[in-house]
Amino acid sequence: MRSMKKHLLTTAISCALLGTSLCVVPVASGYDRLNLPQMGEPADLVMSPSDEKHIGQGYMRKIRQYLDLVTDTQINHYVQSIGERLVATRPDLEGRDFTFFVVRNPEINAFALPGGYIGINSGLITAASNEAELASVIAHETAHVTQRHIARLYASQGNTGYKTAATIIAAILLSQQSAQAGQAALLTGLAASRQSVINFTRTHEYEADRIGIQLLSDAGYNPRSMVDFFEVLRRRVSVNTTEQMEFLRTHPLTNNRISEARNNSRRLANPVGLQDTTDFQLHQMKLRVMHSNNPDNLQRSLASGHISESESARLYGQILLLLQAGQNEKCLPLAKRLVDLQPDSLTVKLLNAEVAIANQNSASAERVFSSILDIYPDNYAAVEKYVEMLLRQRRSDRAERVIRSYIRVARTPSAGVYKKYANVLRQRGQTVASYEAMADHFFLLDDNREAVSQLRLALKSAQEGSNEESRIAARLERSRFR
Repeated sequence: MRSMKKHLLTTAISCALLGTSLCVVPVASGYDRLNLPQMGEPADLVMSPSDEKHIGQGYMRKIRQYLDLVTDTQINHYVQSIGERLVATRPDLEGRDFTFFVVRNPEINAFALPGGYIGINSGLITAASNEAELASVIAHETAHVTQRHIARLYASQGNTGYKTAATIIAAILLSQQSAQAGQAALLTGLAASRQSVINFTRTHEYEADRIGIQLLSDAGYNPRSMVDFFEVLRRRVSVNTTEQMEFLRTHPLTNNRISEARNNSRRLANPVGLQDTTDFQLHQMKLRVMHSNNPDNLQRSLASGHISESESARLYGQILLLLQAGQNEKCLPLAKRLVDLQPDSLTVKLLNAEVAIANQNSASAERVFSSILDIYPDNYAAVEKYVEMLLRQRRSDRAERVIRSYIRVARTPSAGVYKKYANVLRQRGQTVASYEAMADHFFLLDDNREAVSQLRLALKSAQEGSNEESRIAARLERSRFR
């Protein structure tokens, strides 16, 4: 019976994902200092952590298929680094994988999926005033995961739990593409369930706030930033009463909730912490450029100083817009000024390399890439741009060495590097190895079906009776148990 219910939940969730997008759903364990309930048998009996991971992987496969994800390596690495900084404060989470990613959507929203997958809309990043406010949202969603809220919701509802959980998740996914559709689905589903479901999810929000505030403080951020972001959202809605903000539907901001969050942040021993970083300002500006429907107007506003108090961010935005418009030479003096302002910023150095490439100065770009990788050999953003330049120059031998060096030293290599590796190997005529690299790419994306398909192509291309054939056949056999 238990396995049948879990199958129904997984099926309902998978069906909900087939035609939609994302939303804000919670999950995971207790924090003693906050007097939170300990997770125990009820949630574990209906949905184990491995079940949650499996469901989350299913979500992510559909998300990658149907949602417009931000593919910019630097932005994703930046958001992942904030999430990892928060998770690192919890010794009990050591060894657990969390994936933080960005959805290209100007709406303010964030969501947590079972198994540690946490998405942030690009519109939320551009709405935040500083890094600490962004970190507060990531901390809140991380707390949903650590408290295992989906499993607890399912357990609390008995035989109707899987229907309620699937309804809420479906509404969350729908809301990314249509706020009205998501709200209608949620209200219809909840109307058929008990009031306790609504109360239970409200409890989730209070728990996530309390844990999130503690995570912020432990990670060195100002814990008051969560309340600050609540106020940003309130002001935004009060100024524009017609704005439909899905984040406030899935995270309702009551006076009691804000008051409790304020009290929790005040009682921490050290309420002073990090507020902002140059990295936040630069990546936020990049997203503003991505969202811009009128690049010329944005360029004029940046040049006149009307957007952003940070000169570095304004210069960064101007350079991105000029590169986008093909006005490469105009970037040179701005890039020089930006490097003078931020000589140690990897983000700035990489942009400087892009400017050099655009101006046909590949030797200068190569010096930048080499200097970065000498110090940070596992920096995939530098590897990615360097390899792209080398492939354009048809220097696939050098590109292969750069990639192999990165794979050797990176603790968790990016899935994207194997896709580039496959391209390099294909250029070098190594067909079998190219298929294997693509298999590794899909394994890292938890898409075992496509990974196996690539391994079968590799096996078909391998010489009969060769060691290569035996090795690939063994990999295929092992993949049955992944």
